[in-house]
Amino acid sequence: MRFDIVGAGKVGKSFAKFLASNGHEIGHVVNSSIESSKKAVEFIGHGIPSTINEVGKCDVVLIGTRDDAIRQTFLKVLEKSKEFKAVGHFSGAYPSSLLRECDPINIGRFSIHPNASFADPDIWKNLASVYFIVEGNEKGREIVKELFSSLKLKYGEISESRKLFYHAGAVFASNFIVALLSTSRELYTMSGLDPEIATDISNYLARQAVENVRKFGLKRAITGPVARGDMQLVRAEEMALEDAVPNIGLLYHKFVEILKERVIEVEREKIDQDEE
Repeated sequence: MRFDIVGAGKVGKSFAKFLASNGHEIGHVVNSSIESSKKAVEFIGHGIPSTINEVGKCDVVLIGTRDDAIRQTFLKVLEKSKEFKAVGHFSGAYPSSLLRECDPINIGRFSIHPNASFADPDIWKNLASVYFIVEGNEKGREIVKELFSSLKLKYGEISESRKLFYHAGAVFASNFIVALLSTSRELYTMSGLDPEIATDISNYLARQAVENVRKFGLKRAITGPVARGDMQLVRAEEMALEDAVPNIGLLYHKFVEILKERVIEVEREKIDQDEE
């Protein structure tokens, strides 16, 4: 298939490079400037640096702009051409109904959201290990599923009406972990620990926690005073944090509640049921 890319940023150009490396054709590549488009084409290894006026003579248009520009970009593409079979975007939060004008003219619409960080430019080499989430109209979903099956990409399907819950889950699993690591390092350095040592320790503990969840499940991965029930110690830490850094103290309190109510108690019930 031939793909035009509008918005070849980290996700757009990485996915385009993956497509090109698997025998698909990249046509027009559009960024905010021709120079930026040329750099994207250089990374992809295929394509023609173009303007949005040239987009649409392809099988599929992929929109990789920032989320709030998707609809405006789509409408510009639709003004110029209706020769494509489908159009999709990469947003994990916004539904494919942003492209709703496709429905009455029998054009497929879809969104595909990869559950991975694209901070590393080489992520395109590992997309076969990434789960994509797909939603769209019937024609759009069929085109994507056929494409993904041929590329051996993993995917799941959701309803577009529930997409914000899905995206919030992704935010907790990725960006909020970064925020928690930043907080961890701040507290370590408040104790007088060397910042480099603090970074190494927090990184190690985070990796270990994720691996323990994978191996043993949520309940059995929890360690520390909350898991042991040492609530006097938990309260002492909470009070110290509330005095020194109130926002972090509040965060500490909320996470203790989550661990107790949403992990320890819920998972204990599951484990008890399994062992009956």
